[in-house]
Amino acid sequence: MVGFAAISLSALAALLAAIVYQTQLVRVVIVGFGIGRTFDSLSSFPYTCRRLTDEPLHACEDMWLSEKSRQLFLGCSDPLGKKEWNPHMARFNASGRSQKDAFVVLDIDEPVGDGFRTRTLKTRDFNDMLHFNGIAGHDDTNGDVRLWAVNAKPSVDPETGVFLDSSQLGANMTVEVFRAVGGVQDGSELEHLRTFSHPLISTPNRVAPVIDEDKHNFWFTNDHGQARSGLQYRLSPYLANGDVTMCRKKACWKVAEGLRYPNGLVKGQDGLIYVPSSFTGAIDVFRHVPKEGFKKVHHIDTDFSLDNISVDRNGDLFVAAFPSGLKMIQGIKDPLNSRVPAAALRIKKQEDGNYTVEKIIEDGAGDVLSGVTTVVHDAKTGRLFFSSKYPDCNIQSMD
Repeated sequence: MVGFAAISLSALAALLAAIVYQTQLVRVVIVGFGIGRTFDSLSSFPYTCRRLTDEPLHACEDMWLSEKSRQLFLGCSDPLGKKEWNPHMARFNASGRSQKDAFVVLDIDEPVGDGFRTRTLKTRDFNDMLHFNGIAGHDDTNGDVRLWAVNAKPSVDPETGVFLDSSQLGANMTVEVFRAVGGVQDGSELEHLRTFSHPLISTPNRVAPVIDEDKHNFWFTNDHGQARSGLQYRLSPYLANGDVTMCRKKACWKVAEGLRYPNGLVKGQDGLIYVPSSFTGAIDVFRHVPKEGFKKVHHIDTDFSLDNISVDRNGDLFVAAFPSGLKMIQGIKDPLNSRVPAAALRIKKQEDGNYTVEKIIEDGAGDVLSGVTTVVHDAKTGRLFFSSKYPDCNIQSMD
């Protein structure tokens, strides 16, 4: 009976996925394969680019700019380790995972040679290892900097410490909160404030802090929903089982469901929460209603596969986009040699509440900007910073 039930559920899931696929066919083709799209060259845009190649700046998938301290915080890793261990991309070889994930800080107003002053931060009182996905930060009024990090650890036996089969069980996901007292100075270390662990923190992608000086509350996207592994995990974008969840203290609860691979969300200066979809190429805009959850107030189409969103000092959104989602996925197999087309979008909110979407740069060949996952705009200088999980495009400064 168990075998029959499993086969029936599998067949039903496949049927539902096929139905959803047919109804989303045009968008899937455009977003996923880039078919019918013109890939622009980097030379078509009025920017000059310089590559920052300092040793710690490898596979920095996400970053956040502290406007107060004028420092760029990055969550960096090892590209070969990302190839082996990346639960968000069904990479579950725990023995090959990165052993050197760390927070890296750039003082962007202190140029050194062709780059900037760069420091790797130690995490005091944190005895575990970090395996970064998304990060987020906040400038507190007292001068402290707080950082939230999604930590994708392998599942282990709690008694023996032996690795369990994460491809069957999923990863051991937590959200870690750190603080730099008074910001980052010479010799600064990050103080570990707390670990959030909860059954609903199942496939977290990125955190958006609620922002409260005394609390560490946050929203986050579960890109595969509650499916940590198996068929539902594989079919997650088709089944639309992604969600946004909120956590405070020891409690977590869903605030939005029915999403297709929700990726790097962000809280805008207008107080709205922007949730991009890597699968549909759209951004759902929500208003948080206390005790009720999220209320959808807008929908922004882009026709690009989307990764992380950042907000600049002016309130504009900057989105890392993939002209071909399929090439991004294929690139993970060979991170040292892949050339993954990349683009950046700027989204501006108009006075009437609608939005304009502008492609501000694209490298259709992926020769310079390869597989960009986060774009940060420094409104003070006009520079654009690009980071990527690939080593050949560690971080770019565009002037």
